[in-house]
Amino acid sequence: MPSPVELPLLYAVLFAPGPREGRAQDASPYVPVVFERPADAESTAPHGLSKSVAAALPGLWYCLHLPAMLLDLVDIPIRQLKAAQQLLLDHHILLVPIDCFDADRIGDLLQGRHPVLAVCPDELLDEARKRASSLGFALPATPYSQLNDATLAAQWRAIHQQFVPELPALAGELPLSYRLDLAPLTLPHRRLARQMGWPTAESTVQDTEAERAFIQALRGQIHLATLARLEREGTSPEDAERRFPRTAKEEAARLKVPLALGLPGTAPMYARNAYDGQLRRQLEPQPAVSPDDTWSVTLHERPDHLVERAAVEFAVTHQAIASSGLGLMLPTVPREAFLALADLERHFIDGPSSAVTRRLLTRLNDAAQSLWSDELRAAIERAPALTVFSDFPLGLLTMPEDTAPLCARLPVAYRPLQPLTRTLQLQTAAPPPLGLNHRIKVLIAECIPINDRIGRLSREGWRLARETATSDALTVVQAETLTLDALRKAVAEHRPDILVISAHGTMVGNFAALHIGGAPRLFLGIDHMPPVVMLSACHVAPRGSGAVAITDLLLREGALAVLGTQVPVDVRHNATLMNRFLVYLAEECSKPRQFATLLDVWHHVQTSNAVNDILTATPKLKKWAASPTPGGRPVIAEFMATRATGRIRRPHVYKDTEQILGEIAEDQGQGHRIRNWFRSPGYIPESLFYVFAGRPDRIFLSSLRHQTERAFAAG
Repeated sequence: MPSPVELPLLYAVLFAPGPREGRAQDASPYVPVVFERPADAESTAPHGLSKSVAAALPGLWYCLHLPAMLLDLVDIPIRQLKAAQQLLLDHHILLVPIDCFDADRIGDLLQGRHPVLAVCPDELLDEARKRASSLGFALPATPYSQLNDATLAAQWRAIHQQFVPELPALAGELPLSYRLDLAPLTLPHRRLARQMGWPTAESTVQDTEAERAFIQALRGQIHLATLARLEREGTSPEDAERRFPRTAKEEAARLKVPLALGLPGTAPMYARNAYDGQLRRQLEPQPAVSPDDTWSVTLHERPDHLVERAAVEFAVTHQAIASSGLGLMLPTVPREAFLALADLERHFIDGPSSAVTRRLLTRLNDAAQSLWSDELRAAIERAPALTVFSDFPLGLLTMPEDTAPLCARLPVAYRPLQPLTRTLQLQTAAPPPLGLNHRIKVLIAECIPINDRIGRLSREGWRLARETATSDALTVVQAETLTLDALRKAVAEHRPDILVISAHGTMVGNFAALHIGGAPRLFLGIDHMPPVVMLSACHVAPRGSGAVAITDLLLREGALAVLGTQVPVDVRHNATLMNRFLVYLAEECSKPRQFATLLDVWHHVQTSNAVNDILTATPKLKKWAASPTPGGRPVIAEFMATRATGRIRRPHVYKDTEQILGEIAEDQGQGHRIRNWFRSPGYIPESLFYVFAGRPDRIFLSSLRHQTERAFAAG
């Protein structure tokens, strides 16, 4: 059990319920996710933020300036500040309509947290204070009219006095942010500055653009890494001063800082379905930064585009603060990029060709060139992973000077934006990290009839997975679930940690669903949804058309992370990929080596599968892969055992793989012919057309306490 000092602080931001949020008519528990059509008159356009939920934005932003953990209140070793970046210490904020703010509806959500403060519009204050007091909140509810620097400083002092009065308080204050567009950079930096004893005022960057804010934040991260290393090495103050310049240069060269990105934008096809022509003409693209994008207690009363910006920026800033990392807002995805993506996804439906796929990927990159600012490139080069708040698959783009898409360079976790109401609710809910520190159970649900060719191939692939991946750490169970009721019963019976649904994906209008029991399904209605759902199905996460996708909707049903495909995939290739994932997962859980989270395992499997993408593309290449090299080993074994070791660069994974395979072919005396096969008929980088949505980065392969101890020991 965590000690009281490790427990998160809990804040509540209350709002007046709209027609769908309120539950005053019954005593059912409050579930912090609602769904509204973005075209609803009470929602913003284009991303669909409920107007009643939007009224909570001033309070949400205010809470980001308060401590997330009791550890924020006291001085802790610098090396632990650096190590905590691995742990995602979120602000826990209960975003709830005031008529649900009682013990019957939110009592369970208070468990394992310290209730601290409720914030609300002025007209809700009297009721909010009564309800907050009865729920045991430590401080009296605060109205919007009192949200200012003086109140913020007083509440920091009051929280310290309430929970850790015996410990010295940190010096310095944390004034409210002014520029929301820069806050994903400046607010995490200023919170770090408070811990480090640096100046915390925002005035140094509030009137500048992103470049200066980014440089300041990056310098702070280098300074943190340098001091953490010197502290970890037990360096004396005199030696630390002497060694600092050289150590800072070394740390700058190897710096890794978590990165969160906000990338708004709506697919034109979705906008045509959801909005009339007059409203669509008002949906102008937005820049990455805007001087008008400032904090105030009335920010929710602004035009839709500024309200939506504030919501996306809040989500990015919330994530960046949790990792004590960097956050960036990007400009709106260009319309042409969505159109190119839609054409690319459609191309896969009837069987893609290598040449056309390459051409469409080039067109996609050309259409999205405007996204690549110097700051974005510099941040990505230093990021161990990406969290992307967007409905656009940024990971499919190739960064300038790379030859493989971004999702090959580093792991990418997506947080969908549509509808924005759900994005805010899922982000503020901040579910605790999950530790898979027990025997993992994987349930493979077979939803395709066995008389279907795909069903037969699927069962054969999963049978192999069951035989190769089952170990002391991981159990794989297959179940026949040809109806939705059978699927629900299988999940209830086995209670898996990972649910793999093997089904046909289907598009019905602009809905990407699973075909189960003879009908398309967008809602599965599973009680006790497993934390991880992997959809072994075609095009269940398309992005080009802005489809309502089951991959995203399963997050609403309670899944912590959902893996889905953007395009139709070959069932045999998918089986290979999933089998490798389960094998690596079993090995990592049995003998921890290099992967901290589920996302790390997936990314390794995804990128290392490039050789399979190439060698299974055609019968000729597949036959060549099994042919002997001069040393007697098959080509694929030679590649994996010796040739590829230490030579594959992730940003160039396909180029490097081709190079090494070409060298092996040269040894056989057929280099020219094999290299020609790579181009004609060619291959498809199919492994990259997967989307991992939700929080796979929060699913650790050991207990949270072990992760904490390991991080702090490493720090």
